[in-house]
Amino acid sequence: MLVLPEKLREDVRKPFGKVYSGKAAMEACRKAGRPLVSVGDQCASDLIDAGIAPDILIFDFKIKRVEIPREMKEKLAPHAKEAFVVLSAAGVISDELEIAVVRALGDGKGAVMVVGEDDLSSLLVMAHAKQGTLVYGQPNEGAVVVGLGGKKIVEKARAFLGRMEKK
Repeated sequence: MLVLPEKLREDVRKPFGKVYSGKAAMEACRKAGRPLVSVGDQCASDLIDAGIAPDILIFDFKIKRVEIPREMKEKLAPHAKEAFVVLSAAGVISDELEIAVVRALGDGKGAVMVVGEDDLSSLLVMAHAKQGTLVYGQPNEGAVVVGLGGKKIVEKARAFLGRMEKK
């Protein structure tokens, strides 16, 4: 298990890729390399609404730690039926979360439903993906779109994970 220390909390809030808003975010995802990995309920919902099916969804039925509305749950529910369900608390990357993310990336499709918080799973995606695109939410700004598999992004994510506390 990895725990995010207080001193790294500001660093993890900085986007790892370009921040898009509204239609520009959806257009970037439409043109993105596959697999398309969505982290967070709002991103997954927006992609589904735009007719862009993410290949891999990681979600927790919450936005900003508040439970999502029923309509959004209904949209994500079909993906939850086949999802790996894992426990991972806020500020933590559980071993189970890492195993599920790596497995979904290996399959190139799937879903991971996190009981707890999904935010830090973006780091796992960036550290382990061989190719594709990640989209995750940047609170109050839009969506971050990150090309996956490049040496620079893999090293940056792995270095960040390496600075987290092992428990």
